[in-house]
Amino acid sequence: MNNQQWSFTDLLTIAIPVFERKNYFAETLESALNQTIKCEIIVVDNCSSHDFFEKICKEKAVTYYRNETNIGLFPNQNRCYELAKTEYVKILDDDDILSPNYVEAFVKARELHPDIDVFFSNYVLLTSKGEFPHPYILPFGYMERGDKIIEYGIKMRLGFPYMTSIIRKSKSKLELDPNISTGGYDWLWVYSNAYKLSFYGEIEKNHKYRIHDCKASDKYKIFNLLTVPFIYDKIFPKIISDQKMLKTISKKSFWELIRIKSHANNGEIKKIINTDNRFGKYLKEKLDHNITIKTIFFLPRIFSQVAILLLRILNWFSRQWRRSML
Repeated sequence: MNNQQWSFTDLLTIAIPVFERKNYFAETLESALNQTIKCEIIVVDNCSSHDFFEKICKEKAVTYYRNETNIGLFPNQNRCYELAKTEYVKILDDDDILSPNYVEAFVKARELHPDIDVFFSNYVLLTSKGEFPHPYILPFGYMERGDKIIEYGIKMRLGFPYMTSIIRKSKSKLELDPNISTGGYDWLWVYSNAYKLSFYGEIEKNHKYRIHDCKASDKYKIFNLLTVPFIYDKIFPKIISDQKMLKTISKKSFWELIRIKSHANNGEIKKIINTDNRFGKYLKEKLDHNITIKTIFFLPRIFSQVAILLLRILNWFSRQWRRSML
């Protein structure tokens, strides 16, 4: 491919949703602007109390939108998809960084496989102490259907890097609960639709996912953890018929619920099950109908924390063995 010919692509919009937090925005925006192949960029402000983002966008000649009210994290992502005018959209969190050839890698993949619905990149974790590898094992290359995405999610724990993805706009909208959009709706979208989407995984680490104390997802940590057993129990059984896989799913769901107990106190759990969204209703159902889970959730949290520590050690050895076999 001749980069002179592809100096700009009209296939893609990088959409950056923002709200209040200023710390990393300038660096994030620069990483989107400084691509080897340029594309449309928009910033969608979820009604911040200042004009910081608007001023920078004006200086950089970047299209800026501002919501009249704060509509919530995931509704603002949907707003990004709606405002983009291109065939594909990449949601870029305002604290993450793209490598300069991220868009180029997508254009090359799209040229080879025009049917791609989801392009995702390998990534690193960016912390105050440096860059570190992520803990997941991911499939790479072209996948006509997302069966391998589901397979890896079952065998090696859910870990699809939605935050690194470019998604075909016509298939991108997140299905949210009315008025309450806390929880992992991004993973829910991926694993609910994977079997009818085509994927391309870029093995190069073209995305830096920043870890810091002001991470928005930390506010909803328990809901995000709850998304994992929800997918195991409510999504996969609808699309998987293999009995061996279903048994594996059941075991993993159990341990993910224990993981939640190891993080949440009784007050947090009570608040979650009284929340009128699908994740809270799911946890309430598990506690009402599964005596084993109910008993474990009744016990002091230390029991679950020890169990999860042992499981984490076993999983670490298992991941090392699997990586050596790939």
